[in-house]
Amino acid sequence: MVVLDGNPQLEFDEIIKGSLVFSPDSKRLAYVGSKNGQQMAVIDGKAKKGYEGILSDSLVFTPDSRRLAYSAQNEGQQMVIIDGRSRRKYQGILAASLQFSPDGKHHAYAACKNGSWLVVEDGKEHQAYQGISVGTLSFSPDSSRLAYAAKKDYRWIVVCDGREGEPYSAVGGGSLIFSSDSRHLAYAVLIGNQPATVEGKYTTSKNSKQLVVADGIEGKQYDAVGGDSLIYSADGSILAYAAMQAQKVLVVSNGEEGPRFDGIGKATLVFSPEGRHMAYIVREKQRWCAVVDGIQGKFYDTFLEGGVVFSPDGQHWAYAVQNEGKAFVVRDGEEGNYYDAVVGDSLAFSPDSQHLVYTAQNGDQQFVVFDADEGQDYNLLYTTQERGIVFLSNDRIQYLTLMPSGEFRLVQEEVLVY
Repeated sequence: MVVLDGNPQLEFDEIIKGSLVFSPDSKRLAYVGSKNGQQMAVIDGKAKKGYEGILSDSLVFTPDSRRLAYSAQNEGQQMVIIDGRSRRKYQGILAASLQFSPDGKHHAYAACKNGSWLVVEDGKEHQAYQGISVGTLSFSPDSSRLAYAAKKDYRWIVVCDGREGEPYSAVGGGSLIFSSDSRHLAYAVLIGNQPATVEGKYTTSKNSKQLVVADGIEGKQYDAVGGDSLIYSADGSILAYAAMQAQKVLVVSNGEEGPRFDGIGKATLVFSPEGRHMAYIVREKQRWCAVVDGIQGKFYDTFLEGGVVFSPDGQHWAYAVQNEGKAFVVRDGEEGNYYDAVVGDSLAFSPDSQHLVYTAQNGDQQFVVFDADEGQDYNLLYTTQERGIVFLSNDRIQYLTLMPSGEFRLVQEEVLVY
């Protein structure tokens, strides 16, 4: 049985493990229950029609939380259910392929028909292929475009707006990315033989090269490209990604190569909000440093989670590090106060970009630091980026803490700014 905010929900023989999902606005809950050999989706406390099975991890809400879809199976066939209505039956539905567009008005998924695979967009079937690559089905931010990787003649192509791109040995899973204005599309591809895999990660191969294709134009070939590192600036004018050449890693920005290092921090490549500045974290001989606008900073023992954070106006930046047993924040190149620990992903700038807050710890007490001023001590603060220190104004903040009594308390602090 599911218990929601202390209230028991419907009784079932079993609640399918991992099926619980909240809507983006946190107001709705959906999950899958099993009763008398049938599985059924439960939405807002109401059980829907039962099926032989509901596909794992298929429940998905629209971004506005108003609609829900999932994939089900009956009599050896699978179908998509949207807003309670069953759609066309197929031999199979590709796992995790069911997607809503950002505006919630369109949907798409990959299905198997007569032994071939095709994408179904708003009920309309696209061309059939030998396969559709898992995790590549992507709507553009403005919801007007759809792209995915498909297998044709034993090679992989990217299909965007119904048009096929050039064939390659492979398309990097998760590498398809639209610019925020939806005008540009980029992805990573492999040329030559598929490299070997080591612990699930691709290694480089002398018989293959990797490159990025942007708007159909091929970039320079490298030994490897970080498919999940592709990122556009806010205005879509700059495309950057990480690549490897001769056992060294570098960042490529609009075709221009940056300095080479031993490694780059995963998912640390970031643009400032207005898109004029770029930063990332690199490693050289087991030491780490930030590179901001091509300028290399000081090396430290460890960079803490969160990477480089830019202010809203893009003029300031900060990150948290640990060095020689102490943790501290570096803001615009200047080191702050030393602490026993800093919560790296708690860093946040004020709306006017003038102030920086984060969570630090000395001994067993945690506190919020506002610029250089330390707030009240607590046993535990919940101030990661997922929960966050919230600015109510430029000098007033709010965050969640755990009191010694075991109760959670929402704390507001006002700082006198001179």
